[in-house]
Amino acid sequence: MWALTSLLLVGVARAAIPNAMLRGMPSLPKVPVPERLITSPNGTALPNITTVYHFDQLVDHDNPGLGTFKQRYWMNWEYYEPGGPIVFMTPGEVNAEDYVGYITNDTINGLIAQQQNGAAIIIEHRFFGFSNPYDNLKSQSLALLTIQQAIDDLVYFATTADLPMPGGDAVKPGQAPWVLVGGSYPGALTSYTMVNKPGIFWAGYGSSATVQTITDYYDYFTPIREYMPQNCSSDVQAVIAYLDKMYAANDTAGIQTLQEAFSLGSLDHVGDFATALQYNLWDWQSLDPDIGPGSMFYQFCDALEVKDGVNAGPGGWGLDHAINSWGNFWNTTYYNQTCQDQGVEACLGTFVLTDPYWTDVTVNNSGRSWFWLVCNQVGFYQVGPPEGQPAIVSRILQPSFVERQCVNMFPEAFSSPPEPPTAETNAMYAGWNVNVPRLFFANGLRDPWRGGTVSADGLNKPNTTSMPIYMSDGFHCSDLITDNGIVDPTIAVVQEAGLRYMKEWLAEWKPSA
Repeated sequence: MWALTSLLLVGVARAAIPNAMLRGMPSLPKVPVPERLITSPNGTALPNITTVYHFDQLVDHDNPGLGTFKQRYWMNWEYYEPGGPIVFMTPGEVNAEDYVGYITNDTINGLIAQQQNGAAIIIEHRFFGFSNPYDNLKSQSLALLTIQQAIDDLVYFATTADLPMPGGDAVKPGQAPWVLVGGSYPGALTSYTMVNKPGIFWAGYGSSATVQTITDYYDYFTPIREYMPQNCSSDVQAVIAYLDKMYAANDTAGIQTLQEAFSLGSLDHVGDFATALQYNLWDWQSLDPDIGPGSMFYQFCDALEVKDGVNAGPGGWGLDHAINSWGNFWNTTYYNQTCQDQGVEACLGTFVLTDPYWTDVTVNNSGRSWFWLVCNQVGFYQVGPPEGQPAIVSRILQPSFVERQCVNMFPEAFSSPPEPPTAETNAMYAGWNVNVPRLFFANGLRDPWRGGTVSADGLNKPNTTSMPIYMSDGFHCSDLITDNGIVDPTIAVVQEAGLRYMKEWLAEWKPSA
């Protein structure tokens, strides 16, 4: 679970994150909170949409006797009229206050609410932001951070919450239709919830929904390799092949020379160097349809491929130039923006277990909470591909390199590197086999998370009127943002289809007896 934001340098904003899984968190794109007066349909001024509400959520749905905790949520009912739906979302593995824009019509959530005269809500996921059952993120506390508890949170809120809007005590499922929306991990959570708890949410919208959990997720880099400039891809592949060849030959001197070209010679472990080379590729996830050559990813490719004002052909400039230009980009631009004033080992190393990165158990540490889910249920280790496939990421990086970091982060929970039970997760929540009515899936060709969605290469899952699957030329969760449909007509098609299906499905809803 990642973030697409309006900041072009978002890819380097997560400085000093030495773990591959956390650097590429599949977060939602952010949208700004509009600076406009929010009014009801009759013109009455409504509370500012940044107003925080609190819900008494069960600490443990399997043991209600443990009591409740305060779960934060935000709500906008500017379009609501009696009989309209409740459009409900969790932004997932983040502090939700940064995602309040999702209850406005700058997003698909708000467009659905506007079209259907509904209200929009976002709720903070347990153990993220400040919605925590306990005042720490120790392993003992995080034992209650599971997919099932998150599903049960959504259901318990929908079935018991009295909402702050007029008539908000009479809009529970059965009294009003609820639409569950999510993107990325929360998109998967939308699918999981409709599979696991049918009948609560009348309709669902899953954008870039990573429904199939995968341990060895080398496919993260497949759309990047396919859609990045081919000259850039060729030169990156050349450097990676060179590194892997030296590693296979145990050429430590050659590897040291290569690291020094990037001023990373003081990294003690070649795996950390191989991970550092992934950083430029993770910046792809920061791209949006309207982001151009000023983005960090394209600055990187320009540094490799533009020589004396001339662009390289599809084959790139070759190994020597690629090493020199890539290393120079790190030395002159990338390292300072990524690591600021930190030393190389402190910023990029993963073997110093006393680093606060591993030991910080304070709340609102989204990386730690997400990594708990990674180690225990979802995997998605972004690693090198099998032999025989083109590689823009080193094969030095295998799931075991990340799994040992679960022990670093959670020594009380893991005495040895765990292999996350992804097969069990997929069996429990259907994964690619999902087949539930009134669930709309939207995906993007350029999304590095596409391999975990129902639009994964080779899956060929049928697109039906009961469970439509639409694909745009977009990136990660591009269709969630209204403006992306203005920039990219393929995204507009997806958004229009989603709204059309929501209109049809909601017209079919009837209150229960």
